[in-house]
Amino acid sequence: MVNASEIGLRPLRAAFHSEASHENGLEFRWRGAIEESSTAFILEWMEQRLSQLNAGALNKKRILRVAIELLQNLHHHAKAPKEDVSFEIVSNDKSHWWIRTENSVSPAQEKYLQETLLELNAIDADQLRTIQRNKIAHQERSEHGGGGVGLNEMIRKSLGQMFVEFINCNRNQKNVIFITKLALK
Repeated sequence: MVNASEIGLRPLRAAFHSEASHENGLEFRWRGAIEESSTAFILEWMEQRLSQLNAGALNKKRILRVAIELLQNLHHHAKAPKEDVSFEIVSNDKSHWWIRTENSVSPAQEKYLQETLLELNAIDADQLRTIQRNKIAHQERSEHGGGGVGLNEMIRKSLGQMFVEFINCNRNQKNVIFITKLALK
């Protein structure tokens, strides 16, 4: 039976937590609201750090595209309390980075994310690309002006290495956690 509170590859969660627990595993952490200025700061830091790590050009582009989608999600869709929003990068070696985000969601957002992610995870990479191109070609837009292709982009650019979990924080608050594993080289 599928656990609707978890979507994606469950072993990714355990591997992330294992690496995050190592000394010096945490590369970067941002807590609080994500605005345009904080997004610019985070992306600039990431570009500089990826250059220091000699990340491959294609992988660097993939990592930044996934980060942009995650940051846009946090900027446009995170519910209050904004101080609970987090964006983290973890690594304990030079082969990959983990990006983990967490933010509060409404019941309607949770339902939309669950349905969309389950649907997208059942589609192969070539079909995901076709779906994304069709949405962009037909200029479909979401309420925030995007083409509604962010989740598709994250799955494609992370090569399917994504885990999503919904957790109860208290009676009135539910959070969504995105974890992606991205190769550096």
